[in-house]
Amino acid sequence: MPPGRFFFRPAAAEAQLNLSLTVIACILLMAVVLISVYHTRRLKRTNERLLADMQNKIREQELALQHLITDNHRLLNEKDWLLKEVHHRVKNNLQIVMSLLNTQSAFLKNNAALAAIRESQNRVQSIALIHQKLYSHADVAFIDIAVYINELFNHLDDCYKAREKGIRFEQLILPVKMDVAQAIPVGLMLNEAITNAIKYAFAAGPGIIKVSLETLNDDNIALSISDNGVGLPPGFDIKQTSTLGMEMMKALSRQLNGKFTIKNENGVLISLIFGIENKFGSDDNGSRR
Repeated sequence: MPPGRFFFRPAAAEAQLNLSLTVIACILLMAVVLISVYHTRRLKRTNERLLADMQNKIREQELALQHLITDNHRLLNEKDWLLKEVHHRVKNNLQIVMSLLNTQSAFLKNNAALAAIRESQNRVQSIALIHQKLYSHADVAFIDIAVYINELFNHLDDCYKAREKGIRFEQLILPVKMDVAQAIPVGLMLNEAITNAIKYAFAAGPGIIKVSLETLNDDNIALSISDNGVGLPPGFDIKQTSTLGMEMMKALSRQLNGKFTIKNENGVLISLIFGIENKFGSDDNGSRR
């Protein structure tokens, strides 16, 4: 060994240093672990609190939605009830008008005046039937036109004793629903056309009155009323004809924004093509009675 000064570290001191370093390292590791656990638990509690707040808000929104739905159902039920009441009152008022006309007819002796009163009663009844159907069914806004036409046939038959005269009614009606704004002019149009056919088409004997209603496309409906009677008089011109019934049918077709025609075709054929909304589907054959 060369000459000089040398220092020797006892083995015990070195072991003590290593132990101290190990303890410090363990303490640091435990501190990191504890800090990590603390932050993890804190984050978990924060997430749980946020989740609970979100669930509470969802429950509050669900309750608010349920209350809104309940209120809407209540308002709809009230609306339906009010509409039914309106239709009921309108129908009752129309019945009063018919009674007044009937009372007036009791004081008339002129046959033409009596016939005019009866025709007016039938026009009022064609409207009253619509309101009766609307207040007596669940659907207070739309009317099944096929059912309505059948009831209108029955009313006019009772009034004019058509079947007793050998007049037969036939229908080919697709199951279309109409709102009251369109059903009333259609009903009045049917009343005028069928009444004219009963009164004037079959002077020579029995006959057939046919009513058909079919869809031409997604937007248009074709209504036709025909008979196999004597037909229109020679030289008939719809533009030059100004009878009350004809003027009414022309006015009603304008109200429906429809195309109205009348012509001879093995009797009289009246046609009306008009647009319709809120219709539901139909089968291939329609409904025949």
